[in-house]
Amino acid sequence: MAVPAFLAISGFLVLKSLLESGSLFEFFGKRILRVMPALLFSFFLCLALFDWSMAWNSILNWATGGLYTLPMRANGPLWSLLWEEIAYIGLALLWSVGAYRHPTAIWALLLVAIGIAWANSGLDPHARMLLFLPVAFLVGNLMYIHREPLMRINPLVPLVAIYVMIQWRYVPDAKSMGGVNLLLVQAFAVVWAGIAGAKLLPWRIPDISYGVYIYHWPVLAFLSDRFQITSLSGLLFWTAMILVPLCIFSWYAIERPALTMKRHLSTFGRYFSRDGAAPAE
Repeated sequence: MAVPAFLAISGFLVLKSLLESGSLFEFFGKRILRVMPALLFSFFLCLALFDWSMAWNSILNWATGGLYTLPMRANGPLWSLLWEEIAYIGLALLWSVGAYRHPTAIWALLLVAIGIAWANSGLDPHARMLLFLPVAFLVGNLMYIHREPLMRINPLVPLVAIYVMIQWRYVPDAKSMGGVNLLLVQAFAVVWAGIAGAKLLPWRIPDISYGVYIYHWPVLAFLSDRFQITSLSGLLFWTAMILVPLCIFSWYAIERPALTMKRHLSTFGRYFSRDGAAPAE
């Protein structure tokens, strides 16, 4: 369940971004600068590698959250971005009413979201996935709120949590609660490993995770269609050979330059009031 894992990470990072912003205007401005430039480039990539129909259908897939697309190929992963953007709005609304000053309110919302996802476990897979997203996002929120004790743990422990997540399928009734229990383990383990786990590389790498997420499908489809590469090993190798340089290019040529514009947002944002408060630890 890659999409809920991304939403859990987003729940952590976006709450941090909101609390570091001087206003909601600045917060949403930063979100637009982070999401839209690479997203627009992904539409261009679909056009360059395929045709107008795939580019247009990819736009529809993003704009409708996967609920409506034409009967032709689209960049599949883009459907989840709309729901993440809706989560930003929900986060801002909760912050505006002071919910994050009371972590018990966020815990209560998480329990409600879990109950709804569990009660509707008989829905089709896409509908169930949509119900998983608020659960994952709220887990990320709560891990940011309680980040200090989590980050004091030995950095090897979060990696053990990742191992437990990988082996979870062998646990009896691993998919009980309609898969919600697996979702909770995954969301917690992924975020925890990201914020407190042992660093596996001794150097910093560019932030290419977003690029990997939105560019990988067009690259895979292009290799499969145009070069008839169908073996798993071949697709993984050649996708990595193309995708990593593409994402590095995107980071340095598109994403990072766009993010430098964030410094101008506070100038405009001072005209907007800020009434929220940081959550209790």
